[in-house]
Amino acid sequence: MKAALHDVTAHERLAYQNVVTSRATFHYSEMAEHVDRFVSRIAAKGYDPTGPFFYSLNNVPMEELVDIEMFLPIQQHTFHAEEGLVFHSYFEVSPLLRGVVKGDFENQTELVYAHLLATAESNDWQINSPFYHLPQRDVSGYALVFVGYTESGPPADADR
Repeated sequence: MKAALHDVTAHERLAYQNVVTSRATFHYSEMAEHVDRFVSRIAAKGYDPTGPFFYSLNNVPMEELVDIEMFLPIQQHTFHAEEGLVFHSYFEVSPLLRGVVKGDFENQTELVYAHLLATAESNDWQINSPFYHLPQRDVSGYALVFVGYTESGPPADADR
């Protein structure tokens, strides 16, 4: 890998079993409400989360509307369908670039996006996924942001 910008790592992956998802479009200021509703619906049905909540941003927000898919791994191996909730027995995205948003999430996220995209561009990699956000539950005030890519440049052994 050629130079990565500060706090960017390559060859990461997101992989979880038994994942419940829901996709919605709403004003970005309603994010907490939608996340709470999503997690509450799953808990109300008696399912136990086993992994972290994460979400993908599937659009460039226009007029402050975001297209978000929310993900929550659960302990159970089966899930009774409900309108707006989808169950995947396995979820994996790789390879991913990973950046870290520290402090002010709203203002720092765009900078991390720029670092991830610049790293992909400097390596001649093509972006092939939305941005995935994995907020941390502790008080550290950071979130991980991922984006998928393909290594479209020459093979690593091409100079040998």
